[in-house]
Amino acid sequence: MAQVILFGCLVFFVGIMGIFLYYAKDLPRPEKFTELSFAQPTKIYDRSGEHLLYEIYGEEKREVVPLDQISQSLKEAIIATEDADFYHHHGIDPKGMLRSLLINVRSLSPLQGGSTLTQQLVRTSFLSRTKTVERKVKEIILTLELERRYSKNQILEFYRNQVPLGSNAYGVSEGSKLLFGKKPSALTLEESATIAALIKAPSYYSPFGPHRTELLERKNYVLDRMQETGYISKEDAA
Repeated sequence: MAQVILFGCLVFFVGIMGIFLYYAKDLPRPEKFTELSFAQPTKIYDRSGEHLLYEIYGEEKREVVPLDQISQSLKEAIIATEDADFYHHHGIDPKGMLRSLLINVRSLSPLQGGSTLTQQLVRTSFLSRTKTVERKVKEIILTLELERRYSKNQILEFYRNQVPLGSNAYGVSEGSKLLFGKKPSALTLEESATIAALIKAPSYYSPFGPHRTELLERKNYVLDRMQETGYISKEDAA
């Protein structure tokens, strides 16, 4: 009996490895992630080169900023809401996936995705949004490779410069300017929570649309998550 179980486990392992190798052969190289060209505006200065006159944007309005130019509260708000175990997993969170699966089964609808920040980054950078088994396998392979080649803070920086935040604003820098007219380094706790609240559904939660009340409710949810994960005190959340 033990030999049968061992043989079955071996066949299963070989089958999984075969599937991964089959889908991995045509995937983009995650080690070249830093070569992805984020769309940024063309900036027009006066003849002195010191004063910005105006900016020309394409479809994506983005300013790439390093992690140290983003407020600590915004970093914590995004992690607490989108991936509380970000610093403790290797790209895939089995507990989160199982938890979301159970919730979805109970509700008979896909309410939660269980994706980590790294999975979200891979999905928006390399893959389509089509929900298929093939895409999910590719997502897992690229996620594991991205985690192997980059530090957590590098991945976090990639994510914050990539994430859409409504209108044509991409990345937390443009999101900060769009909502509050300031740099992401100057955001208050409640402003950070508001930006983190937008990530789930930027079009739906847009403060310029009909769901501003829902945005503020989700902002409060972000603050609650920050308290639950130990980033802020109960008094700060209140």
